Amino acid sequence: MEDAVNYARIGKRVKLARVEKDLTQAQLARLVGCTNNSISHIEVAQTKVSLPMLMQIAHVLEKDLDYFMQETPYVSRSWVVDREIANKLDQCNASTLLAVSKILDALLDCQQSLNTEQNA
Repeated sequence: MEDAVNYARIGKRVKLARVEKDLTQAQLARLVGCTNNSISHIEVAQTKVSLPMLMQIAHVLEKDLDYFMQETPYVSRSWVVDREIANKLDQCNASTLLAVSKILDALLDCQQSLNTEQNA
């Protein structure tokens, strides 16, 4: 099962999130309580990052663990779905977003009606 964790991808995501926060390896290392060599080794998958360290990194970089576990069996299904929907919504213009909102309202009304009928 260890093969399911791709430490190289996790490391790339650590680097991407670190750069996104405009932090150097040394700054991130200080914030999570390790050396900048440790961060460097994590980013290039020379070291397998431990869960406690990944949790610290995630906290400092304001990411959830699922962000780092993408494309593994350990990522939560809801995170993947939320991410997929969010990516599609980002591509919509204002009028399309309004239409999507109205469609969702109609679907939720339908769902509520079905639930009411089933409970009656």
